Amino acid sequence: MRTLGYLKIIVASLYVCLIFSCNHPHSHDHNSATDDGHSHAQPNDHTHTGDDAHSHDQETSVHEHESGDMEDGHVHESEIAVDTTWEQQVGLKTETAQHKPIELLISAPGTIIPNPDQIAVVSPFVESSVNCAFVNVGDRVESGAMLACVTSPEIGILRAEYDKAKAELVIQNQNYERRRKLYDENIISEKTFQEDELGKKVAEVNYDYAKKKMLSMGFDSEELDNPPTGHSDAVGSTLHLHAPIAGVITERNASIGQKVSMSSHMFEIINLKTVWLEADIFEKDLLSLVLGQKVKVRVSAYPDDVFIGKIFYIGNKLDDVTKTVDILVEIKNESEKLKPGMFSNADIVIGKKADALVIPRNAVLEDEQLTVVFVKEEHGYHRHVVQLGIISDEYVEILSGLHEGDEVVTQGNYQLKSKSKMQGVDPHAGHVH
Repeated sequence: MRTLGYLKIIVASLYVCLIFSCNHPHSHDHNSATDDGHSHAQPNDHTHTGDDAHSHDQETSVHEHESGDMEDGHVHESEIAVDTTWEQQVGLKTETAQHKPIELLISAPGTIIPNPDQIAVVSPFVESSVNCAFVNVGDRVESGAMLACVTSPEIGILRAEYDKAKAELVIQNQNYERRRKLYDENIISEKTFQEDELGKKVAEVNYDYAKKKMLSMGFDSEELDNPPTGHSDAVGSTLHLHAPIAGVITERNASIGQKVSMSSHMFEIINLKTVWLEADIFEKDLLSLVLGQKVKVRVSAYPDDVFIGKIFYIGNKLDDVTKTVDILVEIKNESEKLKPGMFSNADIVIGKKADALVIPRNAVLEDEQLTVVFVKEEHGYHRHVVQLGIISDEYVEILSGLHEGDEVVTQGNYQLKSKSKMQGVDPHAGHVH
């Protein structure tokens, strides 16, 4: 039993030694000397010499390169190397940063709508049949141009009444002139002459009434006594429809022989020389709006064109859902490029800053959540991080990152951005002023 006890003590001692050896595999006596008489440096001694010092200098140099050298207030980074051929291929263009006035704007989306005063719907004023049509969709017409002719028995009756009233007036005028001479010679009595004078006035009233009825039916005043005869056999029963305004035919609902009534829209004419813009303005911007303010309008179909208009209406009711107010802008549209239904962006000019350092808007890019521009410098192109101020329709104000005279890239800057990625330029680096 005693022997067994000794064995247990020996095994336990070996187990403790084994655990200690695993936890401290390289245990040394740091206070003892080596075989050659030199002592080891303490592990907490951080003094570097030789290669260690060189390695530390390299690490510091790399860190300084990544952070940027702040010499002369600039962060110097690797230039973006390009050649003339590449510049020509991408059509690279530049423009100089300069001081100039810049407009203060409120931007709002809008829709082009026709000017209601420049839309005309042509209908007959009586139930009739289409006898002929002279225009088609897309035709441009002047005010008063003949569009179509229709025939109707009712028109014939009105024509007969007009012709009768006209003839009676002629006869009464002749009788009146003859009776007046007889009265002047005391051949007839004053009472007889007054009866003739009354008959003349009645004839005038009847003629005027018949004429107004014809004009109200759509007859042209010249056509009353000289109706066109070249395209209709039923001249007396024919009514010619004319364009009430100048413009373009946008609808035609008239075929030969078709029955039409007063509710029939035979033609629609729109004049696009002026159009309206309908836009929604947020409540917070209402204090900046007044009637007559200048508005610059752009549409995606013509991105390089700016159409000028003026506010002529500001709504009086706030939309419960969108919290916006309607405004209406009248726009000159002599080129007729703006079409009803086009979506647009409206920039309302609410003021102007007299002097600002500005560059074109298309020079500015977003990169890694930074606002950047590319500047042409002596040895290539460099990326500048900038801070923007006022954003106008064509220009942006630069608060920091550029100086007057800096040559910024306005076309080809997207390609420069891609090339900077390929050349490994730090996306967070940039010149800082």
